[in-house]
Amino acid sequence: MHASSSHISLMLRRPARLITCATLAVAFAAAPLLSPTAAYAVSEATQAQLDDARKQVEDATAAYEEAQTALDELQALIDQNESDIAELEARLPELRERASDAMRAQYKHQKSSGGFLGVVLGTTTLDDAISTLTYMDQIQESNNRDIQELNDAEAELEQKKAELEEARKQAEDAEQKAADTLAEAQRLRSEAQARAEQEAAEELARLAADTSAASGEGADGGNANNTANQSGQSASVTVDGSVNWNVTRDEFISTWTARIDAYLSGSPLAGYGRVFAEAAWDNSVDPRWSPAIACIESTKGTYCFRDYNAWGWMTSTRFSSWEESITAHVAFLGDVYGPTLTPAAAQKYCPPTWQDWYNKVGGQMNLI
Repeated sequence: MHASSSHISLMLRRPARLITCATLAVAFAAAPLLSPTAAYAVSEATQAQLDDARKQVEDATAAYEEAQTALDELQALIDQNESDIAELEARLPELRERASDAMRAQYKHQKSSGGFLGVVLGTTTLDDAISTLTYMDQIQESNNRDIQELNDAEAELEQKKAELEEARKQAEDAEQKAADTLAEAQRLRSEAQARAEQEAAEELARLAADTSAASGEGADGGNANNTANQSGQSASVTVDGSVNWNVTRDEFISTWTARIDAYLSGSPLAGYGRVFAEAAWDNSVDPRWSPAIACIESTKGTYCFRDYNAWGWMTSTRFSSWEESITAHVAFLGDVYGPTLTPAAAQKYCPPTWQDWYNKVGGQMNLI
């Protein structure tokens, strides 16, 4: 038996991490209705659901990727075993022919020799009898070996095929369960995002006539490159369309990488669409939001008050690359401001002229 066969058996016994849809349902049903006060206009219940949804998507994505990795590892073993099977199948005609010849030889020998007594009576000396019997044993042993080799090869072939089929079925079942769980988690996240967007729209309608400044310095306080500096405005821009979260991670990243790259073309941030898209997926943040802020706060990274800081972000952290700063900023938005642009987020990010900031960031988001 080849080592790869034992590897398949080991993979069949290896426990797989899997978050079931039932687990998701229990997790969301048990989600607390109260959470720390959010910095944006969603209810506490929606905030709790958003937090749980993001965590469940993270866990389900990890489980799905683990199942895919296991399937890839199994496929490598399957490829090796299929090669072994092909070799065995190629040998079988020869083995069957040899076994057939051996069985015919045994039959003829048994019919013609008359057995042990015939050998003894047909020889003139004891030495001749012993030599003849030894020769007959060697022929018999050779014939038996040929027949046994065929039996062993056919048994090994059937065992390998059975193991491969069982291993493939289990791996594919595990991957499908993980995919179903991830799809359910994404559906729940999509529902939570839609609820948050609805609440943000209601907040915008409520504040439509408010032209007063908000209090505080804001995340971009003191950024001289901020182009949203007009006071006395009213928040009025509606961000077009909702982000479709009910897709796979690869589909999401592929779609938004292309859109963000097109938006950032010709700027210092050109080519970083994938970084924005991956960070958005990982943090459940509208992928348009951080690039749009970068446009308003630094003209897409052209006028940065600190290296690799395109968002006027008054953080004590110093960045050494766009990958580092983009990932950090999108996570910051998700943790402090929520999933997308809202009037409350604008009030906190740019208090003195939050209405202008809200309108201009929202307008840029509509261009992506």
